[in-house]
Amino acid sequence: MTTEVVRDRADVLVGLLCSQTPDVDTATKKLGVRLRRMAHHLERELRREFAAEGIEAWELEVLLALHSAPGQRRSAGALLRGSQVTAGAISNRIARMEARGWVRRDLDPADRRHVLVTLTPDGLRRTEQILAIRTTAEQRLFGQADAATIERLSNDLRELLLAIEGPAVDEDAKQACAEEAAPI
Repeated sequence: MTTEVVRDRADVLVGLLCSQTPDVDTATKKLGVRLRRMAHHLERELRREFAAEGIEAWELEVLLALHSAPGQRRSAGALLRGSQVTAGAISNRIARMEARGWVRRDLDPADRRHVLVTLTPDGLRRTEQILAIRTTAEQRLFGQADAATIERLSNDLRELLLAIEGPAVDEDAKQACAEEAAPI
């Protein structure tokens, strides 16, 4: 008795590609298609949930960067480096969050030319709210798969990322937590 494998959209797309270009590495191509499709589903779900709460993806990025920092404080320069936006953009983002009461800006006592950005109690509550929304969205999206599949896939993706990025060091892990938090 043979069990027929159910084809997904990646199988169909790569099958079409292979009919015109037979020397394609189908396993690699299918992985790329599936990863892009999964990322699209996750981003769409997170955007939908965040939009319902009036949350922007960049807000989560900045709030989590502050949440994971010692004393829940980082320099504006560190936030700039972690966000990959212009100095003007990060300044505007910090100002918007300050106006909402989520962060506070202070001059660095060690060097008054620099600004320190600190998460406020309201900012901490907002961070926890956004994290809860994100967790619920991820559970809803991935909840259709059994726990063993999720665990296996997570481990396989770790191996793939290790092959691409190499192992993390402690500082990388802290930065990755802040970067990973950004859903987009």
